[in-house]
Amino acid sequence: MGGSVDIFQVLKDLNIPYEVQEHKAIFSEEDSKDVVITLKGCDVKNLFVKDKNKNFGLVSMDLHKRADLKKIASQLGFGRLSFCNPDELNQFLNITPGSVTPLCIMFDTEKKVKVLFDKNFEGQNVIIHPLRNTASVSLSFEDLKRFVEHFGHDWMIGDVG
Repeated sequence: MGGSVDIFQVLKDLNIPYEVQEHKAIFSEEDSKDVVITLKGCDVKNLFVKDKNKNFGLVSMDLHKRADLKKIASQLGFGRLSFCNPDELNQFLNITPGSVTPLCIMFDTEKKVKVLFDKNFEGQNVIIHPLRNTASVSLSFEDLKRFVEHFGHDWMIGDVG
């Protein structure tokens, strides 16, 4: 799983500054209500989605927005969306449910997953999991885009909610 990679070393190697906060495991938006994150930035939720043609997308959005799957599908150029299952999470992103993060795009070496970021992220820091749901990291959105590009992925910015 993604936990075997030292993501903090990867961030350091890429000269990406970050702040980290350890906390209890967060598996869902509901779980996050009991955790006080003191990091500065936009709290992020991540969705791993697919359509019936086996197109896959990683959507990172403001935690407090409600995902509009029709809008997201249109922006990704996909058909009707459904959520990926744990096997697909492991196969494409080397991650388990509850730990999805845009950082796991580094494991999609075949470039099968499209990346869509919420337009709300522009000009601010984002708070995401560091390949495990027992911590959060804050880094600039600019650095997150650079991270995604470093691993050979394009990204899009859109209105996801």
